[in-house]
Amino acid sequence: MTLTIDHPLADATGEGWVLTEIHSEVLSLSQGLSDLLGRTATEGRRPLLVSGEHTRMTEPLAEALSSTQGHWIIRTRTDGFYDARSGARLDTPDAALSLGGPLDPARVHPAFLRATIRSRLQLVVSVSTRHRVSRPVRLGGVLDAVSEVVTQAPPTHWGALEPLLAAWDRDDLTERTRRRMPNDSRWIAVSASSRPLVGTLHISRTGQGLEETTRVVADVAGADDAASADLAGLARRSLAAAATVGMPLIGVVLGSIGSPDLARRATASPAPEPLALLVGPPGVRALGVDAAGWTAEVGGTTVGSPRLPGALIPLGSIDGGGWQRLDEVVAPLDRERLWRLLGLSPAVARLFFERGGTPDA
Repeated sequence: MTLTIDHPLADATGEGWVLTEIHSEVLSLSQGLSDLLGRTATEGRRPLLVSGEHTRMTEPLAEALSSTQGHWIIRTRTDGFYDARSGARLDTPDAALSLGGPLDPARVHPAFLRATIRSRLQLVVSVSTRHRVSRPVRLGGVLDAVSEVVTQAPPTHWGALEPLLAAWDRDDLTERTRRRMPNDSRWIAVSASSRPLVGTLHISRTGQGLEETTRVVADVAGADDAASADLAGLARRSLAAAATVGMPLIGVVLGSIGSPDLARRATASPAPEPLALLVGPPGVRALGVDAAGWTAEVGGTTVGSPRLPGALIPLGSIDGGGWQRLDEVVAPLDRERLWRLLGLSPAVARLFFERGGTPDA
């Protein structure tokens, strides 16, 4: 490693990477870290974020790190390093950049396998929406709609960096996004209701209009709470609400088990289960399938306008079966063709169709 002064938070650099080490209980998307991630990506390098083994990471930072192809690396007190996502033991932090292929179980660091408290059921909602720029656009509608379904209230605060200080305001969000065009915009929102919720928005200009990708992580219930029985129903209602905003392209809801603070831990966790899938009108039309016939065949319902319907399809439950059901539903479809027809970026496509369905933090 060689020391660098390219950025105040950069502790070391190497071929294609920049490393920062932070000793904190919680890692969040602060101004300093956001700037470091942006500069590192601009230079064509990848960020390595090193912390202690009991550190937590917020969802917005995890997504930002993933978008720059970075890695969260854990420095243990007495037993070297490991990759926080896979648990792979590392000789040096930059060895994470060469990870690939199936991981030998013998290479999993024991600290990654330690038990942590994950007793809350969570919904992870991801929706990609297109807006025509020939019409007035008001962003944040999917996030608003999902928050109303899950928490019975809109988000409370928003901003670009953590902590979030501004009161939720879709008009302000839309105007600030407009001023940043043609650059992409990334925003964060949270709800302070009895059901904690954190959402992220990624807005980009494409040849077909504005594409708004919304991702929401919400605490829903304890594993034994009565509300847990309706998790799949909540997932379907969330996508049905999202389908009323703009032109939905695709959406999926996963059920997962996590912690009350919605933060990530550097330990192994159960794979999330797909609960519901939304294929919007452009996808239905481009694939040449009849929405009513297809949904009747796979056990779903049509959503949206009768003239341009989309398809909402129930999948599994938190107890399992979702991945097999998803495979069965999309098996007749050419997934790569679907991505191309919808104009989804590879990163967004992976978010919807790869097992796990979460950014690679």
